[in-house]
Amino acid sequence: MKIASQELVAANLPTTTADLLAIPVLEDEAGGPLLSVLDKALGGVLERTMADEDIRGKRGQTLLVHTHGKISAAKVLLVGLGKKADVNEDGVRRYAGTVARRADGVRAKEIAVALPDSKVDATITLNAAAEGLALGLYRFNRYLTKDKQETVTAAATLLCGKDARRPQETLDKAAAVVKATCLARDLVNEPASTLTPGQLAGHAERAARELGLHYSEMGPKEMAKERMELLLAVSRASVEEPRVVRLEYTPKGPARKKIVLVGKGLTFDSGGLDLKTAEGMLEMKVDMSGAATVLGVMMSIAAHAPNVHVIGYMGCVENMIGGKAYKPGDIIKSRAGLTIEIGNTDAEGRLVLADVLSYAQERENPEVVIDLATLTGACMIALGPTTAGLFANNDELAKAISVAGDENGEEFWRMPLNDGLKELLKSPIADMKNVGNRYGGAITAALFLKEFIKDGVTWAHLDIAGPATSEKDRDYLAKGGTGFAVRTLTRYILAQG
Repeated sequence: MKIASQELVAANLPTTTADLLAIPVLEDEAGGPLLSVLDKALGGVLERTMADEDIRGKRGQTLLVHTHGKISAAKVLLVGLGKKADVNEDGVRRYAGTVARRADGVRAKEIAVALPDSKVDATITLNAAAEGLALGLYRFNRYLTKDKQETVTAAATLLCGKDARRPQETLDKAAAVVKATCLARDLVNEPASTLTPGQLAGHAERAARELGLHYSEMGPKEMAKERMELLLAVSRASVEEPRVVRLEYTPKGPARKKIVLVGKGLTFDSGGLDLKTAEGMLEMKVDMSGAATVLGVMMSIAAHAPNVHVIGYMGCVENMIGGKAYKPGDIIKSRAGLTIEIGNTDAEGRLVLADVLSYAQERENPEVVIDLATLTGACMIALGPTTAGLFANNDELAKAISVAGDENGEEFWRMPLNDGLKELLKSPIADMKNVGNRYGGAITAALFLKEFIKDGVTWAHLDIAGPATSEKDRDYLAKGGTGFAVRTLTRYILAQG
């Protein structure tokens, strides 16, 4: 979609040419200046229809009105935003996403979108609206051969406040974040047959080449030399070779901070010999969402070019069954030297992350490490399907991620790292087990990972099992992969440089 911007002038709305003109309606200003100008030009039809349909500007309410040639726009779409004091950055993003979906639904090719006057800075409002529009038009339809409805909406003009600074630069940066987020969505949505560990690495290599990131990868031989026995055990039964991908962004000037991202990239997880149920296995192509997010963040950072040194790692593996599969009761030595008793082969993601975290810290010597994984169903049970679990050994880091998440409409809830629960990971025959009992499963998984974080390293673990996918279309989210945390971590990293 081509997105442009121009200054919003209420008097010009009746002459604004578009297939659809979108107007925000605030609950406490339902008859605001924009609506009044249009209603006068339309002979009062908007106010009458709003009264008939009980449209009062409540959040999520929409009303589509045909103008029958009385103004230049063919249709007017009214969208409720709630009360003015409650409109925040993500409210603007959701408004724009709603507009995009409705516009495409009525086959509007060119749209004009009036942005709300609220407490949100005009530049931030423009950025959020641009993101919401483009994200709202996302579709994963490449495998449809019939009933395939292509996106029609191709151009949008955002009518913004006169105080918006450097509007074209704002739109360009929003486009970069959207492109990265949508690639992450695509990867999560791909079937496991077309997104093997090697193919996931291939996507990363192409993105690195396009954006000027440094790319390298390790295969099984290199992993064996690096003593990544946990990762290799998980991949042992698969015919697809594992890959550990490294992506590096180096700023042109002195780096203010060095950050490492590590993503779980299980392109399919059968559960191993502790086999999942058929229902539980159905969506396990999404178990590489952490790696997809890392790739998306690295793409976005390359486009924004902050003064931060960022290295992204993707542990790309399949967990399958077969004669070579690792077994419950096995004892495997980690790269860090700890021996691990396998209590459950379906707790494989933490094994992959443990070896990659160990390698990344030793090689990079970072100040901050953030790992992402669809790690535990227990986190979804605790927090629901839209909130990620945030575990951290540093209050400042936890707060910074939470704030960036709030600004981007991505929910994080800080969870405790209860050292007392480490007892559940004790093994009588090895240094530790890879699982505890049924209680506190998300916490014990985080505690397991914490054992592989070096002293002095600031660390956060993001369990994104719930919000990595959406069960339905809503505002700027489409059913399927969400690209969760690409925007949040981009915002966090930019704030460091």
